[in-house]
Amino acid sequence: MRKCPYYYYTTDGKIFDNKIEGLKYCRNKETKLKFYYYDDVYSKLDWKIEPPQSLDYYYLEQARRIRDNYDKVILAYSGGYDSTNILETFHFNGLKFDKIITVGALKQDSHSGVDENHNGELYHNVFPYLKELGLESISEVHDYTEYFNDPKNFSVYQYGDDWIFNLGSWQSPHNWFWRDIEKYIIPKEWADKKVALIFGRDKPSLFYGQDGKQTVLFNKNMKLNGFYFRDSPVDSYGNTSGTDNCDRINFYWDPTYPEILLKQLHILKRVYDIYHNCNYDIGQGVQTINAVGTNTLVYNLRKPIIFKSPKSKVSFLSLRDQYMNDKQNSDIWSFYIQGVDKLKREFGDSRLEPIQSKFYALE
Repeated sequence: MRKCPYYYYTTDGKIFDNKIEGLKYCRNKETKLKFYYYDDVYSKLDWKIEPPQSLDYYYLEQARRIRDNYDKVILAYSGGYDSTNILETFHFNGLKFDKIITVGALKQDSHSGVDENHNGELYHNVFPYLKELGLESISEVHDYTEYFNDPKNFSVYQYGDDWIFNLGSWQSPHNWFWRDIEKYIIPKEWADKKVALIFGRDKPSLFYGQDGKQTVLFNKNMKLNGFYFRDSPVDSYGNTSGTDNCDRINFYWDPTYPEILLKQLHILKRVYDIYHNCNYDIGQGVQTINAVGTNTLVYNLRKPIIFKSPKSKVSFLSLRDQYMNDKQNSDIWSFYIQGVDKLKREFGDSRLEPIQSKFYALE
């Protein structure tokens, strides 16, 4: 199993496994918290050199590598740009998935086709496209709310109200299910198989390198010239490494195949160097350069995305878990809110900001 050697460190030399403890240490000190994400790998790369082949070449090579190295391959398919690109890369190049999983709170919507609990992409993108491609036979839909009658169903229950400190950067309840996803999707007959669970994380963005100005937002007095990893995409599902026989693979941020990220960033930089016009679309969660979104610049999808759910703007109770508001007299709500209240007492009502890695300059 590929363990993820990430942790947090401070500019005065302290190391923390837990983001919360690191942030608490940094209070009222002249030190900053940083994110260590395979620095031993990425620091050895020459980020200034663009990989010579096309992006589609690197997408396909990554897909082949995964297919060749694992007995069973599972795709977590959300219907967004990132996972759709992975789906198409495999399918249209004759590479097979053993299973495609889709997760949502579908039974909590008032009727099919709505986006009340962030399920619009499933109704409008996932289900029609899987049917069109003839992949329904290997597809599974998991409605995690079936387990939300009792908090004991989730491994985070062992932590009590400290679950909030052991779930990563996103505290909305559906992440409890994702933390344990392997036990729901890997059958017993795969126990002796080497399994890959592929996630489409994350999109590339250009950043400013000046300390204190680590942002994707346009600033006419500065130049977007490099990249930071952020902890929020890496640990968004509360489990980075998987289980004994299942590796969670970030298709685009895979340290064993950095060519994808490097190529994506150099494509963005070329466009930015021409137009010097950049912004960030909060609703879509992507950087835009000359009003063109990152998704359009780095993906050439055969099937255009029909529907895009808005991005959740809070980490405590996301759009995906709005049905929880109807459970406020339940044990599951009590367990949830005890953890949230503990975090709020420690840090206030605001979301914990993503922690960034060292800066990797592209020029």
